[in-house]
Amino acid sequence: MDDKEPIQIQVADRRFWAQDESILDRAEVPEKKFPSYVEELKARTELAERKLKEKLKRLEEDNETFRERLSRETQKKVEREKQKLLTGLLEVLDNLERALAAADDAAALKVGIRLNVDLFSAKLKSEGIETIEPVGQPFNPHEAEAVGTIPVDKPELDQCVVEVLQKGFRVGEQLIRPARVRVGQYKR
Repeated sequence: MDDKEPIQIQVADRRFWAQDESILDRAEVPEKKFPSYVEELKARTELAERKLKEKLKRLEEDNETFRERLSRETQKKVEREKQKLLTGLLEVLDNLERALAAADDAAALKVGIRLNVDLFSAKLKSEGIETIEPVGQPFNPHEAEAVGTIPVDKPELDQCVVEVLQKGFRVGEQLIRPARVRVGQYKR
């Protein structure tokens, strides 16, 4: 046994930290042919985020449209309620005007009623109520109600309002009450 040569055992250290750096530099890094799982998840996340942002933008636009429509509808409802309230007050004005016309004898009564009529008319005007003054204008069935005709001797007064029996009122473009009028009719 002594004749034999000692056996030489070679040990290759394959541990990472034991490798020579020059071997590591030469090692080829495999090419990425397909996206890794993390990159795929990142792409999906970005796509989902983009879709959510678009949906959020649409919802915000829809919400703004809804708010504007709700505001318009609320304003219309307020105007209708205001019209109902003020329509009842117009009768008070009519009665004051009748009392003023009937009180020819008592000057003080007439002055007092005139002041009340003027005050009430000013209050209505401050609320946006306008008086329809159709005398001398061509008859407009959208603003006045013809309750009769009066013969006129001038052709330019034919089909024109010549007398107002009851004033008409409107708020902006909305008619509250049409004027009750007599219309001129030209006879040759």
